[in-house]
Amino acid sequence: MSHEGVLLIIRAGLVAFMIFAAAVCRALVGPGRKRSEIMMLGTLGGMALGVFAAYVLTPWLTFDPSAVTAPLGIILGWLVSWPFVRRIPREAR
Repeated sequence: MSHEGVLLIIRAGLVAFMIFAAAVCRALVGPGRKRSEIMMLGTLGGMALGVFAAYVLTPWLTFDPSAVTAPLGIILGWLVSWPFVRRIPREAR
């Protein structure tokens, strides 16, 4: 298998993992518009951080690491926003 084929399979696995992780995270957040909005802010902030990290790391690496750093940033954003979401009651709209 060529190098491009291996990268394609790795990226497909990463996308599948992110879909699964987003579904689990959404189930943990539960109902409530405010809770969803806070998690969305964590997602967007984490993705922005991951893309910025890829921008900083690209000159030192021989490839574009954004396919790895963006999902890691999203997960970091979820971890940061989770304590704020827990303070909002599940019944709150």
